[in-house]
Amino acid sequence: MPRAAFFTVIMLMALFARAELRPLESPPGSGSLAPRLAPLDEGRAVLTWLEPDGNGHAFRFSVFDGDSFGDVSTIARGEDWFANWADTPGLFVLPNGDWLAHWLVKSGPATFAYDVVMARSQDEGKSWSEPKIPHRDGTQTEHGFVSYFAWDEDVAGAVWLDGRETAVEEGAEHSGHHGHAGDMTLRAARIGPGLAVSEKQLLDERVCDCCMTASAMTDEGPLVIYRGRSENEIRDIRKLRHDGEGWSQPELVHDDGWQIGGCPVNGPDLIADGNDVVAAWFTMPDGQPQVRVAISRDAGRDFSRPLELGIDQALGRVALEWLGEGFVIAWLTEGEAGASLMLTGFDREGTQRFSRELLTMDAGRVSGFPVMVRIGEHSLLLAWTEPGHDRRPTVRAGWIDLSQEPES
Repeated sequence: MPRAAFFTVIMLMALFARAELRPLESPPGSGSLAPRLAPLDEGRAVLTWLEPDGNGHAFRFSVFDGDSFGDVSTIARGEDWFANWADTPGLFVLPNGDWLAHWLVKSGPATFAYDVVMARSQDEGKSWSEPKIPHRDGTQTEHGFVSYFAWDEDVAGAVWLDGRETAVEEGAEHSGHHGHAGDMTLRAARIGPGLAVSEKQLLDERVCDCCMTASAMTDEGPLVIYRGRSENEIRDIRKLRHDGEGWSQPELVHDDGWQIGGCPVNGPDLIADGNDVVAAWFTMPDGQPQVRVAISRDAGRDFSRPLELGIDQALGRVALEWLGEGFVIAWLTEGEAGASLMLTGFDREGTQRFSRELLTMDAGRVSGFPVMVRIGEHSLLLAWTEPGHDRRPTVRAGWIDLSQEPES
């Protein structure tokens, strides 16, 4: 390595070592779970979560103004909800400023029988529309793992896992469980003003049962990635592109060849800026756990050979965000005291700039999926879940300022 490059690397490592994840006074209470973050304008963001409420749950939010969280507001509440560590409610902010929120409501007695329910706000959560279900199949099966992209200023694209084909015949007991009857499918629709649902489409006839989906809008149209499922149980990450006329056929982001008999509950993430795209996911080919990161310069048409992180120790649960002149990935790996939440930064070409441990976490499901969003040009807001003294989950938040890091 040239002498100048060597000292540049040392300087980057030294500066980043001084950047710490600073805890914030977080509004979620004991028993809270399922955090999600959505960016707003002027360095603000909205944190959503689930919280126990009487005999049920409440879907709540608080806006971070760049320094602290504001008052807590409730989007919806109910006693018949599906409250889960992996399939979480979410909120999407449209280009025109409208908020689109969704949560999961039980549709039958089976464990995985639940519907996606949506509501829309035109005043940053002060009031909400009457809720509606975007899928109309009426089966008591699994519907969830929703991701969004912006079709237009006031129209969202919604993508979700849809279990209607897993329903058993009428008169028989509803299974609602993975592996029974038919296959889990991937579907999409446009969600317009008034929660008008249009252009409902089947995107993939056979996908993994309970891994999150990820969607983004590129300059050439929407891009969706998700975990597929082949006939011989290869569960690699697939992609779909929309060219303005219709959706492409499913293709692999990369041929990992991970064969696994059940769902790993460990989905991908995706970010796009123009035609620059980054995809990240967990995989375990040949029994070797790792996180993989791939870059595309042509809106997801072609991806680079994946970069590999945490070989033999990675736990996955990835989150991506653009930052400065590059991007960062948050991910979990095995640590001495359970799991470590790592933050690894790259430039746009895929050269690693730094990697460090942010905090230690429980390695189990109680930790859920850490999430993050950019606040300004060089700062990140993160949210995660940790067990309290009674092992009840509690959502926490913190921020990290990387403004001292030189541009790559």
